[in-house]
Amino acid sequence: MNLLTAWHRLGNWRWPLSGALLTLGFAPFFVWPLALASVVVWMVAVQHAPTRRGAVWRSCAWAMGWQVSALYWLPWAFYRDSDSLLFAALGGGAAVLALACYGALVPMLAAALAWRFRTHFPAFGAILIAVWMVCEVLKSLSPYGFPWLPLGAVWVGAPMLLQLASVGGVYLLGLCILVMAALIATWTPRGWVLAACVLALVAGFGAVRLRGAPDVQAAHGPVVRIVQPNIQSQHKWDPVLRWRYLAETLDVGLATGVSQTLPATVVLPETAVAFFLAQQADVQDFIGRRTPDGMVWLSGTVRRDETLAGPRFYNSMVAIDDVGVPVASYDKHMLVPFGEFIPLRSVLDMLPLPLALRTLSQSRLDFTHGRAFSLLPTPAGPAAGLICYEGIFPLFAARQAQGARWLVNVTNDNWFTGTTALYQHAALEVLRAVETGLPLVRSANTGLSLVVDPYGRDIGRMPVAKTAFLDVFLPNAKNHTIFMGLLRVLSLIP
Repeated sequence: MNLLTAWHRLGNWRWPLSGALLTLGFAPFFVWPLALASVVVWMVAVQHAPTRRGAVWRSCAWAMGWQVSALYWLPWAFYRDSDSLLFAALGGGAAVLALACYGALVPMLAAALAWRFRTHFPAFGAILIAVWMVCEVLKSLSPYGFPWLPLGAVWVGAPMLLQLASVGGVYLLGLCILVMAALIATWTPRGWVLAACVLALVAGFGAVRLRGAPDVQAAHGPVVRIVQPNIQSQHKWDPVLRWRYLAETLDVGLATGVSQTLPATVVLPETAVAFFLAQQADVQDFIGRRTPDGMVWLSGTVRRDETLAGPRFYNSMVAIDDVGVPVASYDKHMLVPFGEFIPLRSVLDMLPLPLALRTLSQSRLDFTHGRAFSLLPTPAGPAAGLICYEGIFPLFAARQAQGARWLVNVTNDNWFTGTTALYQHAALEVLRAVETGLPLVRSANTGLSLVVDPYGRDIGRMPVAKTAFLDVFLPNAKNHTIFMGLLRVLSLIP
């Protein structure tokens, strides 16, 4: 029995199975040729479907295989949050199904619009590509878009292919992959040669760009310390234990390194200071008494703001000086729906399941969306803050990066420890470094903490689920990427 016969004997299972191959292109696997092959299978399946309904059904099955295999980790996050297997199975399972259906809409819509032109391949391929790319851009504009699996992210593991993100962001990477898939799907020698030419151009551009890059381990620039305290989230917020864990986090940040000299800038993860720092003089004093002169902490915290309408809470990043006072802050804009706020909470409160929905929001309080774009002053230069989820939005990160010397992503991915979500999330933020031309420092509570240069190359990373710190020389920024220039021309960033 040859391979083609075995493939056909799979029947309808071949569509979700081929969709699952696309997942192997993303972190932590990065087997991008399999991802490319998966997209080719989808295009061929749509083209040869006997009816439009059949094309849409095949696209749905293919996309569900991809989305479910890539997002399987959501129930684990629900379990870590609630410690309930039932809630993880029901709530997490429903979340996977809902997000998978949402993700499947793109290839289904593309198939529905393109199927009519299946005998005219240039038009057929162009429609599939155009619909996919328009949807990817639209999904990246809002926190509701969930741009978690952009096609271009499969090249994060290949630095030479990744460099094209400096020209058109993750969008251009995805466009090149779709064009290559469409050319291969023509099943003609000419199409295959053209696909190889596209790949050669992408690789050639990357080789030229990397040829002018400094040594990835060059010892230049200010030294920055990244702290990974490895504290379980439920412990960090415990009223009794949180002083102890704050002290332990600071101790890691002040530990003696190889050089015997403490860096002037130390980065702590999301909500590492689990207090209302601006209002609590005792916490400021606690930090100040431990901080050497001239040191600045960059840390996640929760900020409380009193208004006439009542208190508002912000997931924030602050710069803390050597007396423990927050001298600058940045409030998170892109909040996680159902994680940091409940959309339309007042309406949901009237429905039968408001309590189940509220358990998804930490402390059962809604955070408020930040409004101002602000940089954080540090001895290493002005830092552009990206708090957790914000790092997956290309245009938002580009807007935030204006005038910055470096990008700082603080996060708490403790919910996803032991799953591929850690690596998927970190890979998306590596793209932001290449797009903006800025080095990126990522401090995660339990991992994955890392530092990459403006070319997306690893400078260092720490093992997951370990208490550790990492001192690195912060690379120089590679200013004025074409991507940033295009966004300014298009007035998408100032």
